[in-house]
Amino acid sequence: MQIRLARYSGFCFGVRRAIQLAMDAVQKGEEVYSLGELIHNPQFVQELRAKGLRVASAAQELHNSVVIIRSHGISKEEYNVLVKQGNTIIDATCPYVSKTHDLIKQANAEGYPVIILGDPCHPEVIGMKSYGNSDTVVVSPNEELAPVMAKRLCVISQTTQKIEHLINLVSSLLPKVMDLKVHNTICLATGQRQIAGAELAKESDIMVVIGGKHSSNTKMLARLCSEYCPTIHIETGAELTPEIFVDKARIGLCAGASTPEAQIVEVYNKIMKINGEECPATGIQNIPLFKEESC
Repeated sequence: MQIRLARYSGFCFGVRRAIQLAMDAVQKGEEVYSLGELIHNPQFVQELRAKGLRVASAAQELHNSVVIIRSHGISKEEYNVLVKQGNTIIDATCPYVSKTHDLIKQANAEGYPVIILGDPCHPEVIGMKSYGNSDTVVVSPNEELAPVMAKRLCVISQTTQKIEHLINLVSSLLPKVMDLKVHNTICLATGQRQIAGAELAKESDIMVVIGGKHSSNTKMLARLCSEYCPTIHIETGAELTPEIFVDKARIGLCAGASTPEAQIVEVYNKIMKINGEECPATGIQNIPLFKEESC
């Protein structure tokens, strides 16, 4: 059995930054809350709780507290509530997400209705839409568009979308809109992980995608990899059984941007154990990386 890990797997810059800001605040001995789970990884969120980071479900619950804004960002309305209720705010919104807020405000100021490509139920997209106006709408990937009446439009994407979804949306709008402004706001980390995951999937008998079941970028990785080979999306090695790897010689691993290295190592070691190997990896550096030139 050959097990290889896709490049760029695991925490991205925005997630690392959010976790560091949260831990710095906790270590000061203050009572610290995150508004919603800091990242979409239930196992790691539980670790953060054990270290003292509490989770609040609504801005209205928080008064005169230290509050971390998660990497996905929050809505403008939630932010205003936090300020009004005397909270000290530590903004850990990913810079890529903050950029979308600025672009939406700018487009509105210039008179462009905005189409946001993304999952309308995702916290990031809910936050993005709050910075728009009545002419700001959310369109899901592959959703059939309503008739376009505007002569000018601005398109902005959720940062974890597939580039193909953005291309498809823009292509459908081009014949209908004379003045079409497009911002490719898909973050670099997402693009890197999608390309690396797809390349490894092409050279694998099965892909194991590691990360939170509610993580948008991890679910996108799993869907992308499934286009090239059988793919399973798991959170921990406990979900793996020997039957999964019957007649599978080339195993590919990749992980979403909110997946800690320890989880990747745990899954790798579980597969090694299933294969009868008794030399576990002690760190992610012990897992072979997939390289295209090695094919």
